Amino acid sequence: MPQPCQHKTLQLEPSAYAREVGFEWASPAQRLAAATRSGRVPVLPDASGSSTGGGRRRADVRADKVARDLLASFPGPLVLPTDDLAWDPEYERQSFQSWCDDETRNRPTRARKTLYVAAVPEITDEVGFMREWLQAKPKAGASSSSSSSSFPELKTPDLDDYVAYLSAFYHGFAVKPFPQKLRFVAWEQKNRSKKYQYIGLANEAGTCTRIRARVSPDGVFSKQLNLEDVLDAEISLLPHDAYAMALLVDHDLYEDEEDDFCCGRAYGLNRVCVVSTARYHPILDEGAGQENTPLDLDCEHQQQPQEQQHWWPASHCRAFVESQVAAADVHRGTRIINSSTVSVSRAPMRAAIQAARRVEPDDTSPQPSSNSAEPLRTLWLARLVRTVSHELGHNLFLDHCVYYACMMQSTTGMAEDLRQPPYLCPVCLAKLSHKVAVELQGGSDAARAAWVLDRYEALAQVCDRWKEVGLFAGFQAWLRARIEVIRDEQKHVD
Repeated sequence: MPQPCQHKTLQLEPSAYAREVGFEWASPAQRLAAATRSGRVPVLPDASGSSTGGGRRRADVRADKVARDLLASFPGPLVLPTDDLAWDPEYERQSFQSWCDDETRNRPTRARKTLYVAAVPEITDEVGFMREWLQAKPKAGASSSSSSSSFPELKTPDLDDYVAYLSAFYHGFAVKPFPQKLRFVAWEQKNRSKKYQYIGLANEAGTCTRIRARVSPDGVFSKQLNLEDVLDAEISLLPHDAYAMALLVDHDLYEDEEDDFCCGRAYGLNRVCVVSTARYHPILDEGAGQENTPLDLDCEHQQQPQEQQHWWPASHCRAFVESQVAAADVHRGTRIINSSTVSVSRAPMRAAIQAARRVEPDDTSPQPSSNSAEPLRTLWLARLVRTVSHELGHNLFLDHCVYYACMMQSTTGMAEDLRQPPYLCPVCLAKLSHKVAVELQGGSDAARAAWVLDRYEALAQVCDRWKEVGLFAGFQAWLRARIEVIRDEQKHVD
């Protein structure tokens, strides 16, 4: 096994590959302006605390320093060779101002302010064959330790855990379990289709929606369900007091015929989303990082231990980023910022990496044993709550983010998904703080700052429940460090 990476230097700006594919990262001033309601760079205090005088050049210098310091908490998007922004480098930016001005976005009301989470539908005996569709088949070349026969059986994460996490993430919204029990049932198939098999998704009111199922193209699971059919069923179930609703399914999903699979999707205008637990199952980890790979990478850069050592928060390790860029034969230089030189009391990204490393073994490969089921199940939960948070973000009309590495970034596959952070960047956080503190709670813009700290504290507390897993431990450390940074900034302003 290769030696564990030390993550000594962090890559806080987009990789050299970003310029190769034409990704133009927003300038420091543009990033700061994108987080304001006015769309302009905010008035920033200088070292003495004064926010007046100094002229335009001095103001630009202050803006550049503030934007640079933010990178210790919120690095830029990596844009590695297989990332979504490498395929679509000109994706349109959604600033806080453009989000506020979107007349189509949904606004919460007193009567419609609840986020519902629906549990995985029950598989009834009449469709008992659907249980076989849940059995993952690790890809060829995976070690015997990853086989389903030696891997501990994991129960799907509890609905209460999703509700607890989302209550903190969407602090201020009421987050509740969906009150109805959903079931997969038989669907009469009069005209047999060679392409699809049909099953029904039924609710307690007796309504049943037809769901298409097809053979999985990549063979990781035997069958997949059509997510558009699932979302259509969910729309009909939306409670009257719901602002939005997320439905969990254990089965693999697909959206259209060209898809290998799809982990989740949201219908923003309809206020519903669906997330599949299937591809996040730890049994598939040894195959992660090898799907959706357009490059002919050599074996060294496909080694799974390297991928596993660089899931978030270690995804911003400079050595890892350079190895991925080197695989694409990109040799142009890029400016690197070492987090130890950033002028904040404690760099949140560095704190996150250190905390995650303390709880993760040197060999990050899953080691099946009788007592390993619960940590693996918690790891499964950590990945899923991030994706559910992302899809619910679309129901709040948050678009895919291109300003920073952010939970609202788009991904092309599991490799990129596992590199993404669980936090919202300053631009997306500005949107959510306005949604809750102003639109939902009726507060002023001044209330948004207090809400941000309250939300960070709530998230840190819920992460403490599962701090034996690196992603939760890293996120908690990031949150605590971020709270310190904000309080230090407030002292200087005061």
